[in-house]
Amino acid sequence: MAKKVVEKQATAKITSAAKSLVKKSAKTASSSGVKSVAKKVTVKPEPVSTKTSKVAAKKPAEKKVIAKPVVEKKPEPIIVKPSSKTEKKVLVEVKPLPTIVTSAKLKPVKSILISQPKPDLGKSPYIDLANQFKIKLDWRPFTHVEGIKAADFRKQKIYIEQYSCVIFTSRIAIEQYFRICDELRIKISEDKKYFCNSEAIALYLQKFIQYRKRKVFYGDGRLPKLMEVILKHKEDGKFLLPCSDVRDKALAEALLKHNIAYSEAFIYKTVASDLSDLSDVKYDMLVFFNPSAIDSLYANFPKFSQDETRLAIFGNSTAETVKTHKLNINIFAPTPENPSLVDAIKRYIAEANKKGK
Repeated sequence: MAKKVVEKQATAKITSAAKSLVKKSAKTASSSGVKSVAKKVTVKPEPVSTKTSKVAAKKPAEKKVIAKPVVEKKPEPIIVKPSSKTEKKVLVEVKPLPTIVTSAKLKPVKSILISQPKPDLGKSPYIDLANQFKIKLDWRPFTHVEGIKAADFRKQKIYIEQYSCVIFTSRIAIEQYFRICDELRIKISEDKKYFCNSEAIALYLQKFIQYRKRKVFYGDGRLPKLMEVILKHKEDGKFLLPCSDVRDKALAEALLKHNIAYSEAFIYKTVASDLSDLSDVKYDMLVFFNPSAIDSLYANFPKFSQDETRLAIFGNSTAETVKTHKLNINIFAPTPENPSLVDAIKRYIAEANKKGK
């Protein structure tokens, strides 16, 4: 009996404990439900949160208006300064091209006479041109050079040893310069600098001096490039220009324009050659490179008439001499299209011989 009483008391305690737990859980559930509702109610009607959201929405718009002139900056224009090369190309005023006379019907060219001596090695672009078009090509110097005697040179009162820079425009000038130095027994300094019109002229110096790249400078055969090279060494000393009594004045004018200290040394003279054996010979084209060759033509043949002979002329000074004799220029160089005379002649013959077939 005692055991049954004890078991009843234990079961009664368990049931009472379970009831109390159910009551507590119900209370907590009810309290949490009320709180959640309260939370929902308090969130919905809050007017402050809506005002702040409107203000927050307006603020970025105000910022955009203020930031427009600051944020949306246009990129500054990039100013490209002209390079030193383009500036140096405008150092020499380019003379207008002479009038070139061409006819509607070009007659073919079958023979050419070049007013220069034939190259020693027998290599020349003119020889290649003649072979290409199967043209008769003759070489005949219209002028020859006579060196000035040392006694006559002294009268110019030019002391070669005082000039640290020398300008050469031709191979003849190189030959005559070193000839006069030998006759006057002038010892040439190894520090002397040489400025040549082209690379071919510069390489010719190897016959007379030990060629050094730091002492020899050259252009591309045109005056602007030569002046560009000279101006880089303007402060290196006085310049000497060995030349003939007949010369192109363009270089001298450019040196004066840029205030370069220089002196001209007349060390040779150009004399007309005897061309009497050509009196009965006619060519389709005559090629001239300097004014003295034109003068030699009229010295030998005062009554020369151009008729159908085409004239190929190189350089402005030569073209001016042609004009004085009232002759027509049919081919001219240098030009932007034809920097060399052989290229200009090649174009002319290609067109003339094609139409003449």
